[in-house]
Amino acid sequence: MQPTTANRISYAGIIAAIVIGMAACNGSDSTSKSSSDSIATATTDSSNAAAMADSASKAAKAKKKKGKTSIAMPVANNEKISKDDKGVYNRAEAMPEFPGGQDALASYINKNINYSQTAIDNNTDGTIRITFVVDEHGKVIDPHVMGDKKLGSGLDEETLRVFDNMPVWKPGKVAGKKVKTRLEIPITFQLEDV
Repeated sequence: MQPTTANRISYAGIIAAIVIGMAACNGSDSTSKSSSDSIATATTDSSNAAAMADSASKAAKAKKKKGKTSIAMPVANNEKISKDDKGVYNRAEAMPEFPGGQDALASYINKNINYSQTAIDNNTDGTIRITFVVDEHGKVIDPHVMGDKKLGSGLDEETLRVFDNMPVWKPGKVAGKKVKTRLEIPITFQLEDV
C-alpha cells in the first residue's frame, strides 16, 4: 500500500508538530533556566546592593565621629634622684619642660597626631604610655610605647612619629647642670560624635 499525498502531509504535519513541540520544550527549559539565572543574578545584585548600602551606612556613621587625644603629665615622683648606666636620670630637680608648658604640649600632640580613618572605623580608642628621654640639649630621644598592650590601627606608630618630630624642650637640671631625664606620658585616644 502506497501512502497517499494526504497521508504524507499528515505525517509531515505530525513530525513538524513533534519537532516544534520539542523545540518549544527545549526553549522553555532554556527560558526557565535563563529566567532562574536572571532571578539569581537579580538576587546577587540585590545582595551586593544591600552590602554596599550597609558599608555606606557604616562609613557614614564612622564619618560622624572624630578622634581626639589628651595627655596627663605625671605628678613628680618622690623617688631619690638617680641615673642609670646610660647617664639618664629618673627625675630631675628642675624637670624638662615643653616650650609653653603642659597646655602647649597637649595642643601640639592633639594637632599633630593623625587619628586615622581606620582607627575611627574600628572604634579604636584607649590610652598608651609613651616613655622617652629629653637629653641635655632638650632633644627628645628614644620614644617607645611602654608595656605589651598596643592600641593598634596605626595609633602607636603615629604617636611615636609625633614624638620623633617633637620640638626641642627645656632640658632638666640636677645641681644646676643640664641632664638627660626620662619622662613618661600617657596619651589617651578617644572618639567623639561630631
